[in-house]
Amino acid sequence: MSEPFQADRTYDQVYLLFVDTSGYSTIVRSNPRDRAAHAFDLLRERMRARIEQFSAQYRCARGDLWSWRGDGGFFAVHDDRESVARDVALEAARTFLTLDLRHLRDEFARAGVDGELHVRMALHKGAIRHTGEGRTGTIHSPDINLAAHLEKATPPDCLAVSEDVYRTAGPYAELFAHVGSHEGKDVYLMAGDGGPDGAARAWLAGRGLADGSPVHAYPERPSPQEKARLLDAAAEEVLDMGTALRTTSGRLVTTERPARFRDAVLGLLRRGGSYRCYLLDPSSDAAATLSRQYQEDMTRKIKDSLERFGRFKERYGAEADGLRVYQTEEFPGFSALTIDMRGPSGLILYSSYLMGTSRYGVIERGDMPHYLIGPAAGRVYTRIRQLAETRASEGQAQRVL
Repeated sequence: MSEPFQADRTYDQVYLLFVDTSGYSTIVRSNPRDRAAHAFDLLRERMRARIEQFSAQYRCARGDLWSWRGDGGFFAVHDDRESVARDVALEAARTFLTLDLRHLRDEFARAGVDGELHVRMALHKGAIRHTGEGRTGTIHSPDINLAAHLEKATPPDCLAVSEDVYRTAGPYAELFAHVGSHEGKDVYLMAGDGGPDGAARAWLAGRGLADGSPVHAYPERPSPQEKARLLDAAAEEVLDMGTALRTTSGRLVTTERPARFRDAVLGLLRRGGSYRCYLLDPSSDAAATLSRQYQEDMTRKIKDSLERFGRFKERYGAEADGLRVYQTEEFPGFSALTIDMRGPSGLILYSSYLMGTSRYGVIERGDMPHYLIGPAAGRVYTRIRQLAETRASEGQAQRVL
């Protein structure tokens, strides 16, 4: 058994190994509570056993499971000979990822545990301050936060190590590939299926390229019910931009019930908000060009939409005063539904157009991927907002309804 950390002492070069189950929710949803709990107990004990095995093999002074909460936790490994702590932490993590994880999946299947088991592992090292007694004490260190954050950024079934660990990894360094950075530290990754190419692909799939932004992507246009949820969240203003806005205008005068989208628009207008629609001028060169490329009567589509917008305003009278329809001569290149986009918590749902046709026929906008972004998307949000604002600016848009 390893020695406990002593009270009121600072330890240097402590290896902090974080383990987390990325398939936790699928297992919890798919199994009775006691069966799911037993499954994660197996995972914890298997990882603990590996730490204990290599601690004994390398005669490491300290190798403790410090914290475990349901689906994951972290271990603290230390020895006055740093290479010993390094070997214990890296060998235990490597063995768990490449061998134990596969066996655990087999055990889960034999025990009737439904769901997918995947793990993320991260290793960082630094100085810690220990207070309290033995294994019941508390350790303090900003390096613990960095290791925890690195684990959250790690792709499933991979082991990430910080540059601090990699510099002293010795013979283990060849197992890792440099894949990027996180919180100012270079990150090196080992994929469970082996190979530097696999590590690079896993990191890019999870983290993207440099300066990327978080974006919610959808394979096609969200349903009217989901769009209504966006409208319900608007406080002041919605901008709806497209070429003909045939789908929007049709939903405002639909005879189907429930008419969730129309009711959301009315709710916004009744609480004093505005709903501004921007579509092409049917007599513009852009409308004529699109008619040729899409092989359809764009002028007719736009006029039909205007007629439906008019019917909506006529039916609801003063309640619909906040609905305003504009025409522009320029083709925007994308559609957008924006929610209070000038505010600090704005949202934009947008999709780019594909020009022309394919061998499958006309590519409908509703079939294209749609993206929901907020200010957290950084320059992506700023760019799309600027494009939307340009189309809505004075001099380029003429109100027709």
